[in-house]
Amino acid sequence: MDVVKAVVLGMVQGLTEFLPVSSSGHLVIVREILNAPEALLSFDILVHLGTVAAVIVVFWRDVVRLVVAAADIVRDVARGTGLGKAVSRDDMRRTVVLIVVASVPTALMGLALEPVVRGLFASKLAVGVFLVATGLVLWFADRAGSGRVPLGKLGTLGAFCVGVAQGLAVAPGFSRSGATISTGLFFGLRREDAARFSFLLSIPVILGASLLELPDLVRTGLAMGFAAPFLAGALASVVSGYVAIHLVLSALRRRRFMVFAAYTWVVGASVVAWALLSMAP
Repeated sequence: MDVVKAVVLGMVQGLTEFLPVSSSGHLVIVREILNAPEALLSFDILVHLGTVAAVIVVFWRDVVRLVVAAADIVRDVARGTGLGKAVSRDDMRRTVVLIVVASVPTALMGLALEPVVRGLFASKLAVGVFLVATGLVLWFADRAGSGRVPLGKLGTLGAFCVGVAQGLAVAPGFSRSGATISTGLFFGLRREDAARFSFLLSIPVILGASLLELPDLVRTGLAMGFAAPFLAGALASVVSGYVAIHLVLSALRRRRFMVFAAYTWVVGASVVAWALLSMAP
């Protein structure tokens, strides 16, 4: 893999991981265009970790507060305080629990569905259909209007459903950020809090998925001679991820989420047409 392809793939990963347009779907399309159908495992892990770094850079205060809140819960429980009482002491502690609750169905669904959807990554038609479905989800969410529920007041049912929505995003073309933000809006979260929860929730999900890949990475080894492309791709994913996060927050503030819905409809329909034309004799 050369530096140019690595930078393009890193930029696409960073932008589409957080813009509600599906990173997996766009990577399938871009790899097809670049004639780079399969990236090395170590490269994929690096660019995904780059997107985590972008979230931490933007929300570093929240990340620090969440780590402190989690440590406080453990400390209080170790001293004999009931878990419910330890969690209920402030909104940040409740947010820690909400992230854990949302992460559980995501992890279980990812493990269960990954073998089923693996073949879909080779199907442009499937990618196009799921992109159109993402647009429908975004359209319904945009019409739901602005909620008034702060993140710390989201119920466990709402957090669980956000996690289920995130688990469904294992399908190529179905946006993780679009699904999670939209579900948060359905449960009445304020627009910025729905996005904030989605971005913070990506940290354990991406880190967990990368951890699951470590045995394969150790077995196959890091690719030799690819240091420059790998580092360039990872840096591109950090920068583009940072930009994408701010674009989403700005779009939500200005009530312009429908722009992403229209985009996924156009791209999805184009990919469906491309796939059907490719099948024609």
